[in-house]
Amino acid sequence: MKLKRGVSAAVLCAGVLALGSSPAHAIPPPPPGGDLLIVHSYYSGDQVIGQRWAGCGQPPGQWGILEGPVKVFFTPC
Repeated sequence: MKLKRGVSAAVLCAGVLALGSSPAHAIPPPPPGGDLLIVHSYYSGDQVIGQRWAGCGQPPGQWGILEGPVKVFFTPC
């Protein structure tokens, strides 16, 4: 029974290491300074097809299609 647990633990550990080695797709940190409007722009080719925004003490909003490649912009208020 202990051998089965050891093998299971080794397989689980190898799986976690394999999944953890994939590249990260992190949002870049905002520039230092005051309050910012954070805008996520979604693209189809070179065309903007949707946006989502939040910040500047205003309610968040969005429009369009929120799928596909995204770029993040930090705009001062």
